[in-house]
Parts: sequence; structure tokens; C-alpha cells
Amino acid sequence: MEAKEFFLFLTDKTTITSFIGVIVICMVGMWMKKKKKRRNSLPPGTLGQPLVGETIRFLRAFKLNKIDEFISERVVAYGPVFKTRLFGQPTVVFTGPAGNQFWLFNDGKLFHGNARGPHRAILGVNSLLDRNGEDHKRMRAAFMNFFAPESLKKVVGNMDSVVRRHLDDFWEGRDLVHAVPLMKFQTFSVTCNVLFNLQDKDQVEELRDHFTVAAEGIYSFPLNFPGSRLHRALRARSHIDRILSSLIARRKDDILEGRESSYPDLISTLLKITNNEGKPLSDQELKDNIVVLTIAGYETTAMTLALMCKLLAANPHCFHRIAQESEEIVSGKCGEEQLTWEDVQRMKYLWMVVQETLRIIPPVSGIFRQAIMDIVYEGYTIPKGWALYWSNYSTVYLEDLFREPHKFNPTRFEGSYRLPPYSFMPFGGGPRMCPGNEYAKLEILITMHHLVKRYRWISEDPEEPIVRNPLCFPARGLPLKLSSIQKA
Repeated sequence: MEAKEFFLFLTDKTTITSFIGVIVICMVGMWMKKKKKRRNSLPPGTLGQPLVGETIRFLRAFKLNKIDEFISERVVAYGPVFKTRLFGQPTVVFTGPAGNQFWLFNDGKLFHGNARGPHRAILGVNSLLDRNGEDHKRMRAAFMNFFAPESLKKVVGNMDSVVRRHLDDFWEGRDLVHAVPLMKFQTFSVTCNVLFNLQDKDQVEELRDHFTVAAEGIYSFPLNFPGSRLHRALRARSHIDRILSSLIARRKDDILEGRESSYPDLISTLLKITNNEGKPLSDQELKDNIVVLTIAGYETTAMTLALMCKLLAANPHCFHRIAQESEEIVSGKCGEEQLTWEDVQRMKYLWMVVQETLRIIPPVSGIFRQAIMDIVYEGYTIPKGWALYWSNYSTVYLEDLFREPHKFNPTRFEGSYRLPPYSFMPFGGGPRMCPGNEYAKLEILITMHHLVKRYRWISEDPEEPIVRNPLCFPARGLPLKLSSIQKA
């Protein structure tokens, strides 16, 4: 074929169309092959119906505090890592010690932030939860400095006083109390007093009401219409922002005019954080961090205290051992003398009870994140953009990790015994460990110390079920029949 004829052949419309068609077919074939390979490499499981997926089943299990059953059923069917669809997103669930380890070392590297959903809309996108890299390190350093032992030592007396006043006002002289609302009231009061230097009772009460509604919407169905739980939660968040804006403005004025207290509160600490360009946090960043810390702090602490009351009522031998330890700690004190940092460090058995409570009924069921790149785990490929979920329940009931896992046994944490790695992570771990865990520990120990010194109690309903909304709590508010021992 001569050059001219060859050129005419190449420029013939039919030839060009055929050539392009072959290329398109090849590209489509390669794309389909790649898609099939990717689909085959996904973790096992089911995405369920479009949009809804398994969200309704998840929320039902969540509300009835049966997330462990939701997880374990799928682990049996698919293995320790599986896919599902939650809140409209394809989601991969990690379980077991290996899942804990992978999550611990890769949060902020392979995945970060919260997956899209009600929790993100309510908590905001500017908090420590969503920070990564240098921003996360800088912000976390400020939190850790605020919650460091040297700082916490300064608040023991204040916290002790708030707890005593609360018991005097709401427990003393009563034959029946509902522990859940009272614990929430106390822990929120401590948060406002110790962390935010807010003592106006009316403003504290208004904030508490809004925070309660906002927290209840975190794991709601993602439909925002008037009357829905999510709609109410978002309205509550807007009211919270309004109140926090006034607090932030007031604290800025205090700093400018040199009216800071000897123990700066959390707002003052956050106001001093700057980014790489030397700019301070915006007001919205401040509010998102305060909201996250408050919900994560007072709610989880209150639920842990209430659940301890329930478990101790069912295990009187544990109650009496705490009472004995508490008496030994205060034996040399005079009357109303406050607890000290050193006193709290001696509450060894009480801390074992706290840990066993956190193991047997984790207040927080799990955490959502989002993949920022394709992730290879256990031979599976998790696509970029998929949601990820880590469950706090995936190890705490495993027989090979905890002997008689459903039995309440604080002594499993006694002495030098060490749990298997990555089997128990109530506060997370590594760079994403809860920065306020020592603060929560301090408040729980101080509160329970005073409770067991003053009262004995029995549960009015020993079979009262545990539900979630969004944290664990006894369904009827834990009514306790109370008898006074002595006044502290």
C-alpha cells in the first residue's frame, strides 16, 4: 500500500470510528475488570438497601445497648472486619485486638475526622476530633497541658467542694433518688465550675438543657425536619453557640484587662492557641472544641458514675471494700477537711471498680472516621471516602481475653496483672487518647468516695434494663433506695 493510500485509509471515517470504538471497548473492559477486582477485594458483608443500609438495625441495637450483638453476629458471619452501610454511607467495621491496634496507629494517617452524619453536624468540624498533623499536635498539647497532673492538683479542692454541695442539696435526707439525672446535674456543674469558671445557676441550667437535647441527636436518624430528633438537636446546638459566644467574649475582655484567675479555665487556655501563621482559633473553632469536650466529658462521667451505683448495688462485697478503703484514707482527717491529690492516688481498689465498670458497660460504643485514601487491611481494600467504625465492644466480652467476661470482677485489674495488648481501650490510645481521661478519673473517684462514706443503697428495680441515648444509662433513671450513714 502506497503512502497516499495508507493516509486515506487512516482518515476514512469508518476506520476512525472503528478505531475509536476499539479503544473505548478496551478502556471499558479495563475499567470493568478493575472495578470487579476492587469489588472482590472489599471486606465481606452486606451494604443492605440503598441509602438506609443497616442503619435501622444499628440504631435499634444501639438504643437497646446491644451493639455487641450487632457486631458479634456479623463477626461470626463475615470475620473480624466487615462492610455494612450506616447513615447513608458504605462503612467498614474493625473489631478485635488487631482492629484496635490498626485503629490506634493509623487514626489521623489513613483516616480521620467523623464520617458525615448527625454526629458531625452537631459536634461541628473544627474540634480536636477533626484536626490532623501539626494542628492536632498543637491543639492536643494545649489540652494535655490543661489536664496535666500539675494542673489537676490545683482543682481537687474545688471539685471536692462542688461534689459535697451537690450531695448536701440533692441527696441528703432523701429515701429515694434517681441517680442518672442527679449524676448528670453534678458532672455538668463540675464542668461549668472547674473548666469554664461559670457559676451562674440559671445559665448553667439553660446550658445543661441544651446540651442534653444536642447529645440525644448525635446518633439519630439523619433526617432533618421540624419535630425530628436531629432538628431539635441542631436547634439546641445553635442555642449553645449563642451562650458560648457571650462567654468567649467575656473571657477575651478578662484577658485584655488582666482579670485572669490564678487557675485559667479551658476557654482562656484555648484562646492562647495559635496556628502556623500565628493566628488564634476562630470563635467557631473555640465553640466546637468546647461542645465536644463538654459532651464527651460530663455525659460519659455521669453515666460511669450511675452505672457504678447500679453494679455496686448488685455486688455488695465490692461496695464494702470501697467503703473500707475510703475510711482508711480519711482516718487522719478532721471533720470537713478536703481531699488532696495524694488522697485520691490511694484509692486503688476504687479505681479497679471504675475500670471494670468501663469494661463491662462501655459508656461510648464506638467511633466513626472516614478513609482519606484507599486502605489495605487484612488483604482487603477499603476505598477512599468510605466511613470506618471502631467498636469499643469488640474485645471486652471475649473469653480468651477476659475470664468470665460477663461477671463483674474488679480484681481482674489488681496488682501487676497486665491485660493482653489492645484488649481494653476505654479512653482510646496513642495520639488520639482522650485528653481529659485523668480529669474524668479524678471526678469519678472523688464522687464515689463521698457517696460510699455517706450512704448505703439498694436498687429499686434490680432488673432495670440499660439503654443508650446516645450513652449507656439505666432506662428508668436508676431509682435507688437510700439510707444515710453519716454526714461527711
